[in-house]
Amino acid sequence: APAIIHSKPIQDMTAASSAGTSTDRDFGSFVGDVKNSVTGLKDSLQDNLKIDVGGIKSAGSNCHAAARETSEICAQTTSKASKLVGLGLEMKAALDGVSDGKIDAQDMAAIASLVGSDKVGLALGLAKEMDDLALSCARNSVRMIDTIDAGIETLPDLFEKNLNKRMENARQKGAKEGDPDVPNLEADMRSLEDVARDVQNANPISAAESFQRAFDGVSTQSRRCEELFGVIKSFADDVSGVSSSIENFKLGQMVGHVRELIRDIWRCLRLSDLIRAFAEAVERLIQVIVKLIQALLSKIQSLDVSSMMASCSCCTQLEGTLKSFGIKTSDLQKLAVQVLNAFSSSTTSNNNSSNNNRNS
Repeated sequence: APAIIHSKPIQDMTAASSAGTSTDRDFGSFVGDVKNSVTGLKDSLQDNLKIDVGGIKSAGSNCHAAARETSEICAQTTSKASKLVGLGLEMKAALDGVSDGKIDAQDMAAIASLVGSDKVGLALGLAKEMDDLALSCARNSVRMIDTIDAGIETLPDLFEKNLNKRMENARQKGAKEGDPDVPNLEADMRSLEDVARDVQNANPISAAESFQRAFDGVSTQSRRCEELFGVIKSFADDVSGVSSSIENFKLGQMVGHVRELIRDIWRCLRLSDLIRAFAEAVERLIQVIVKLIQALLSKIQSLDVSSMMASCSCCTQLEGTLKSFGIKTSDLQKLAVQVLNAFSSSTTSNNNSSNNNRNS
């Protein structure tokens, strides 16, 4: 009986063992197929990611180059703006006191100094160079946006494909607390345009006063441009740092740092858009400064100092006195111009010395 009892279980266990081995083989085959499929999919994704990352890395490199160039342009522009501020203050100082509505010999000499000076022409040249540089900043900002957009097109559908909507998203997703608002310079521009009209319509009596307001406007708004280009330069330096991170992104970091990559891309787009907006705004202001200086130059060149001196009673009396001593008025005029130029140079030198002392 025991033999009969145990014979069937032994046979069943053998059959079960045989069946289990078959099942294990089937399951192992299934697992192997899954592993092969996953490996194939991984290899396929790996190849695609290499292409995508290469595109955005190239975009980061190009954006970085444009940002560095923009930063250098801003440094050049702030230097020129600083010189223009100095010229405006210097020419305004030369006319100090010529604002009481009465023209005397000293006023004539001051105006004659401006007529014979090339400083207004120098100021015009600086303003035009600033205008060209502002346009270069705006063009570079568009170049940055275009390069990042080209890189985005190589990535999976992580970004809005419509460019306008993408830039709207960048204004939110790429913004940081403390980002300045685009300046509204309309009031500054209208003020300069009013002064330019005053200069154009000025008569010989009111010319000196309108000149003073014009030179004050040139120096004040040139300083404003200097500040704005400083802001643009800070944007460009930020783009340089962020785009460098994009350029140096590695494939192995994709899973762990894809959020950082997306964040950097949004930030690049936002900063590039700010550079464009600021550069376009300041360029419009510079154009008005150029027109004001052109109005000044045209008016100054049209002044007939000799006729103005002839209509000045004190100048006429002085001319009579000088003739009695055998001295020509024109000689005195030249001497007055030389004295005023020397005084202006001395004043500028003293101001620079005072500034250096304050800085020390």
